[in-house]
Amino acid sequence: MGLGIVNLMENIVPSLEERLDKAEKALERSERMAVASRYASAIMHEVNNPLEAITNLIYLTKLERHDPQQVLDNMTVVEEQLKSLGKVTSKALTFHREQSEAKDHDLVEIAETALKLHSDRLSRHGISVTRRYRGPAMAFVFGSEILQVVSNLLLNAAEVLERGQGRICVSVKSCPNSMHMTITDNGPGIPDRFATRLFEPYLTSKVSGTGLGLWLSSRIIEKHRDTLRFRTSRREGKTGTTFRISLPLATKA
Repeated sequence: MGLGIVNLMENIVPSLEERLDKAEKALERSERMAVASRYASAIMHEVNNPLEAITNLIYLTKLERHDPQQVLDNMTVVEEQLKSLGKVTSKALTFHREQSEAKDHDLVEIAETALKLHSDRLSRHGISVTRRYRGPAMAFVFGSEILQVVSNLLLNAAEVLERGQGRICVSVKSCPNSMHMTITDNGPGIPDRFATRLFEPYLTSKVSGTGLGLWLSSRIIEKHRDTLRFRTSRREGKTGTTFRISLPLATKA
């Protein structure tokens, strides 16, 4: 009887582990799809601005078609808007193209891309952004995945900051053995009941949140064999949270 139970458990345990592994991968795919949706919305906003400008300029050019100088001036602005449009789409394709291996990427460029993608939301929330970095700051990473982590941290901060009084500081610096990127906010801080389990799946204080963003972010940094850490304060007059992403130095550093 005892041997039969042992044999049964030997068959059941691998099966359960396989199911758990599949469920975990399904969760990752689900969260990545949600992130992709947010990126698409942000990119569409960035694309829409120059498109509106081009549409208006074409309309004005038709009205002023008998004024060669004005037509030339309008076309010059159209050309500038098309270049701007090309930069947005080029960056989006660069970061979201599937990568089979890590490469040297500029963390300053990744930070700027994330801030640009979400500039509309940050602006609507009245959030001021401080940048503390000088480029380039090269790290050996999967660029699209680090962009995903930075974006997630920015959006999390934006959701807890008080409208019109929120501040976010993004910094990038080189340390002897790694690159550090930090994102600091002056929000209310993280309650103890969440802080001790912050990177667990399904942990969220949001009504519509999945609780997978920070969990997936931590897994991405672990994939880079480095760390995602945080410190938080709820002391009156000194509230806020800082996330620090440590990443491997570029191969040519």
